[in-house]
Amino acid sequence: MCHPEVPAGQVTPEVRRDEIEITLNSGERMPALVCRPEGMEGPGILLINDIMGLSPFYEDLAARLATAGFHAILPEYFFREGTLAERTFPLAQERRAKLNDERTLSDLNAAINWLKSQPEVTGDKLGTMGFCMGGTFVLQLAARRPDLASVSFYGFPAGTTAAAVNAPSPLSLAANINGPLIGFWGDQDAGVGMDNVEALARELQGRSVDFQYTVYEGLGHGFMAASRLDPNHDAYEKACNAWTQTVGFFREKLLEPVPA
Repeated sequence: MCHPEVPAGQVTPEVRRDEIEITLNSGERMPALVCRPEGMEGPGILLINDIMGLSPFYEDLAARLATAGFHAILPEYFFREGTLAERTFPLAQERRAKLNDERTLSDLNAAINWLKSQPEVTGDKLGTMGFCMGGTFVLQLAARRPDLASVSFYGFPAGTTAAAVNAPSPLSLAANINGPLIGFWGDQDAGVGMDNVEALARELQGRSVDFQYTVYEGLGHGFMAASRLDPNHDAYEKACNAWTQTVGFFREKLLEPVPA
């Protein structure tokens, strides 16, 4: 089973789940799930779901991060557009078209600030991890803040035209994107385009940004959520590899080194 969250010999913490609301600059209140390792301090991580919205899979990932010692927040950034009548892709696309990306980035920034203000959240940097459009938001947030360690799962470097109000594409923001950053894509993801991934890599590596990425052979878009980290799924081994890299990345970039 794919569980890199608790190294051998360490105690597995109890996970506390809280439903909260974050007050935004507009005065609106955005719902969010917070998963914490009970009685422990640790770094914070913002988790940004895909176009389909919140689901048990992302709630489970937030709990896994808490098991690994992180304080994870999963906001309901579609709260203005409402829940889907059915979890179908056409309905999700219809809702996505109503989303204002610039406003959503402001909302997600407020979630980062809320998490950073919590007394049990430690460290100068916070983590972000996003999937699909959430992976694009991760890249855009990394261009706005220097205090993030970012993980993008199949984000769109060239952006999309699906939103009511688009934010600048990550490629157009490449001169401002801060590391550390890692990314994961499947080579069959025609919607993202591996040429766009390679263009982003050239831009960031040309600036010596701390950026590493993996392109998995034979996988398309959304492979992580599709796998659900189920050992019986065809994408399991590669999804597990990506998740293991993600947990290791956050440990390396966010945890304070233990004095010798």
